[in-house]
Amino acid sequence: MKLNRRTAAALLTVGLAATSTTLTAPSASASSMHGCSYPQVCLYDGSYQNGTKFSWYQDTTYQAIIGGGNRVDAVVNTRNDDSVWLIDQGASPDAYICIPRNTAVNLGDYAHPNGTTWANDADAIKIWGDPDDGRCSGTWQVRQGRVDDGWRP
Repeated sequence: MKLNRRTAAALLTVGLAATSTTLTAPSASASSMHGCSYPQVCLYDGSYQNGTKFSWYQDTTYQAIIGGGNRVDAVVNTRNDDSVWLIDQGASPDAYICIPRNTAVNLGDYAHPNGTTWANDADAIKIWGDPDDGRCSGTWQVRQGRVDDGWRP
């Protein structure tokens, strides 16, 4: 009889542990940051800390930046599993800066291939939807590159 009680107690303990693990396991959660709501990518005049949000995007299509572009100083990507490219079509070939998932970036902190910074140089945006993993060239760091001429729609 004692063996059965011990076995039952052990099973109950294992069952409770499994239940508590299930209840406390972290889950993917969407969140907003710097005034940008999930699942948006927001563009700012000035820094994302104290600038003015002038536009936001959430469609995974290639889009011209509203207002003529070339005024973006900062970007906030609240998407959990999508990276975003800001594209400079004035460069030859087009240049891009990739912002990984859940990342805020002041573009003045990144050198542009033209010798200035990325602030005020982006005029298009592309959010990478499925099957994107939210990384830029396999990393969680901001990356830059050139757009293949065959890519643009």
